Amino acid sequence: MATVIWVAASALSVLVLAAVEYRSGRQELFERAGSTETLLAEKLAQHDAHLSALGAIVRMSPVEPSPSIQGLSENILVRYPRIVEIATFRLDAGAARIFRYGKPAGATEESGRPLAELPKLFNVGDIASRALPGEQAYDIFKLVEPGRVLRLRIDANALLDGERASRDYSTTLTLNDETLAAHGGTERALLAATTRIAMTSHTQPLQLEISRYFGPGELVPLRLAVPLIIGWAAVIWLVASYRETQAERRRHEARAALLKQEAMLAHAGRVNALGEMASGIAHELAQPVTAMLSQSQAARRALAIGRQDILEKALDANIREAKRAGDILGRMRAYISGAPADIKMVPLDEAITEAMRLVEADIKARAISLNMVIFPDLPVVPIDVVSFQQVIHNLVRNAADAVARCPSPLITLTARREGDGVAIEVADNGPGIETGSLHRIFEPFFTTKPDGMGLGLPLSSRLIERMNGSLEAHNNGGATFVIRLPLGEPA
Repeated sequence: MATVIWVAASALSVLVLAAVEYRSGRQELFERAGSTETLLAEKLAQHDAHLSALGAIVRMSPVEPSPSIQGLSENILVRYPRIVEIATFRLDAGAARIFRYGKPAGATEESGRPLAELPKLFNVGDIASRALPGEQAYDIFKLVEPGRVLRLRIDANALLDGERASRDYSTTLTLNDETLAAHGGTERALLAATTRIAMTSHTQPLQLEISRYFGPGELVPLRLAVPLIIGWAAVIWLVASYRETQAERRRHEARAALLKQEAMLAHAGRVNALGEMASGIAHELAQPVTAMLSQSQAARRALAIGRQDILEKALDANIREAKRAGDILGRMRAYISGAPADIKMVPLDEAITEAMRLVEADIKARAISLNMVIFPDLPVVPIDVVSFQQVIHNLVRNAADAVARCPSPLITLTARREGDGVAIEVADNGPGIETGSLHRIFEPFFTTKPDGMGLGLPLSSRLIERMNGSLEAHNNGGATFVIRLPLGEPA
C-alpha cells in the first residue's frame, strides 16, 4: 500500500513540476517574443528611414547613375549588412532601366527589364513589399516620383541575426504567407508553446512566429524531480513506520489487556474450582494426619516403656507425614494464588497419578468407575505441574458431572506417546457435547451446565497453550478431550 501511495504521490508531483516548468517556459517565451518584436520593429523603422533619405537623394538626382545615390547607398550597405541591395528603376515605354547602387565597384545599369516585375504603385510615396522565398529575402518598393521607383532588398536571415540561437526555440518570419526565414527548432520535443506577432509596420507587414519547445529534461528537471521523489519516499516511509509503530503499540496494549483478562479468568476459575476440590484436599490431608496420630500414640507408649528405638521411628514417621501434608498445602496455595508458570521436566505418569489423587475420593463417592491406561514408555515432559494438575482435575470433574445420571458411569483416562509428543485423553460414556455447542465450548463464559460459569474449559485451554500444547474436544460415543504436549526442554 505504501508503494502505491509513493508511486501516486511521485507521479502527481512530477505532473505538478511539469506544469510549473511549462508555465515558466511560456512566461520566458512571452518575454523573449516581446524583446524580439521590439528589436525587429526598430529595424523596420530604420528601413523606412533609409527609404525616405534615399528617396530625397533620388529626387535631387535627375541623371543616373548618380554619385550622390552611390555614396549614400555604399554607406548604408556597409553599416546595415541586412540591406543587400539598393536599386532605382526608370520606367519608360513598357520597360524599365535598373540602376544598382552600393557596390564598391560603383553603380551598374541594366536595361530592358519588363515592368511586370514591379508592383503597381499609383501615387508618389506609395510603398509595397514583395517576398522572395527562394532567396530568403524581401524587396521594399517606393514610388519616389512619377516614373522612378526605389527598391531596397532585405536579407531575412540577417534580419533575425539578433535572435539568440537555441535548440529550445524556433523563430519563423513570413510575409504575405510566404516563409522568408526559419531559425532553431528541435525534433525531440514533447510539448511546444507558440506565440504569433503581426508587425505594425504598414510598409513591411511581416509576421513573426516564435515557439518554445519542451523536452523531457525541460519539463521534469532531474535536479528537482529526483530530490522530490526521494523526499516523498522518505515522508511515506516515516508515516508508514509511525503507523506501524502505533499499530504495534495498540497490539501490545490489546495483548496486555487480554493477558490481564486471562489472568483474572484463571484466578476466577481456580477460586470457582476450590470448592469442588475441597473433598480432594480433605482426602489428601486425612491420610498424613491419621498416620501422624497413630505414630504419636505409638511414640507415647514407647516413652512409657522406655523404648528409645520405637520412639525415634515414630518421630521420623511424623516428620515425613508432616512434610507430605505441607507439600499438599503448598501445591494448593500456588494453584489458588496464580503463581507464575514454573515449567519443569516432569515424568508424565507421575504428574497424572498425582493429579488423580485429588479427585479419586469424589469419583469413588459418586460410584463412578475410573479406568486409567498409562502406557509404560511415557517420557518426561516440560510442564507446569500445578497448572497441568488443574487441567486434569477440571476435565475429570466435567466428565464426572456428564456421567452422573448414566446407569454405568465410566471415565477413561489414557496417556500415550504420539509422534513427537504425548497425548492424554479424558473420555466418558455420557451424552456427549451438543453439535451446535462443540465449536464454542472454549469460549469464556459459555457453558452448558445450569449452574456453570463457563470458566473451566477456557482456562484449561489457555494453561495448556502456555505449555506449548493444545486442548481439543470431540464426540466419540460420549465426550472426549485430548491434551497434546510436545517433548523438549523447559523454556
